[in-house]
Amino acid sequence: ICRRCFRGLFKSIKGPSITHSVLFGICGGLVYYGSYYFYRFLKITYFDTQHVSNESRRRYMEKQMLFYNDFGYDLSMKYIGNLCKYYDPVALRLPFQPLDDKYRL
Repeated sequence: ICRRCFRGLFKSIKGPSITHSVLFGICGGLVYYGSYYFYRFLKITYFDTQHVSNESRRRYMEKQMLFYNDFGYDLSMKYIGNLCKYYDPVALRLPFQPLDDKYRL
């Protein structure tokens, strides 16, 4: 029974048939994509220099972002400091009432 099954399977694969074409296409695709991914692996591992420049740009952008965040924080602190310079707690009290403690610095 097994010989008969294998003989029928090999007979359908051996000659020009639909099964032969499908299997040949699958194997050809696997070989093509396998070689393509192997080529990409070799190229990225040994010959890729563009990632070095991209990483340099990313580091520069990160430093620039940190600088501007710090600069914005300094500007906001100066703004708050200028507001504190003009802070007048007496202006916050109700007329003819003592100043509430929550308004004292």
